[in-house]
Amino acid sequence: MLSGIQHFDFCKRQWALIHIEQQWAENVKTVEGQHLHTKADQLYSRKTRG
Repeated sequence: MLSGIQHFDFCKRQWALIHIEQQWAENVKTVEGQHLHTKADQLYSRKTRG
């Protein structure tokens, strides 16, 4: 839900497209970003456990 607030603050039209009209589609940049975030989270969790 936090991303919804961020989208609304940044661009109300973008927020409406994503959250009301359900017009979101992944692209190369969003997939790359998700991969990098997952990788960073996994690296962080390994360091904090050991």
